[in-house]
Amino acid sequence: MLNSANGRQELDRVNMFIRALSDEVAQTQAQNTGSEFSKTLTIEMEEALYELRLRKLLISALVDSDVDKNTSH
Repeated sequence: MLNSANGRQELDRVNMFIRALSDEVAQTQAQNTGSEFSKTLTIEMEEALYELRLRKLLISALVDSDVDKNTSH
């Protein structure tokens, strides 16, 4: 299970991946070569973004619940 410090680090990493992948999606769409490869790549990157955002949501919930357990007495 993630403790608060590890959870925050993992959350930071996921946020970094989301930002980087979002930039890549934007660049790929801006180039818009119209090729089948480009379309497939964009779809796969958007699916990966969706999965990263779900991971972020789950980690946030775990970290927040861990903080709540430690602070309520």
